[in-house]
Amino acid sequence: MNWREHLQTRLLEIQPDSVCALDEAAHQLVRNVLHDIPLHTSDNNPPAQPCALALGVDALNGLDAQQAQHLISRTRLYVAPRLLLAALPGCALDDAAFRALGFTLSSTEPAEGPRIYYYDLETYKTVPDWLNPRFWAHPERWEP
Repeated sequence: MNWREHLQTRLLEIQPDSVCALDEAAHQLVRNVLHDIPLHTSDNNPPAQPCALALGVDALNGLDAQQAQHLISRTRLYVAPRLLLAALPGCALDDAAFRALGFTLSSTEPAEGPRIYYYDLETYKTVPDWLNPRFWAHPERWEP
């Protein structure tokens, strides 16, 4: 399975209610795979209502690391809580940078092909064991 087929499969698995295409290649891919969902384009103005997923195929091409991180951060904050990005071989961000941004590697193409990264705000970090009511303060033990 090549990387474009993997992106198509992931789109069908996720079944988002709406998609924001970060570039023209992503727009075409969504139109070919998901025909009847609302599709927004990512220009300088974010959509009025956040989309369920942002998809980028060529969005990171030609950007340096700082510009790529800014695009990802802005997209996560204002456009969509889930991102699916293709990092082509010339991408300024490496695996460690994507992991630091909360992404998981979804697929990698053999022979130095594109890597597919996925980010979901709801599942990017598991809740640690110490963050539960067992370890909270006991107000009934406090004396005024």
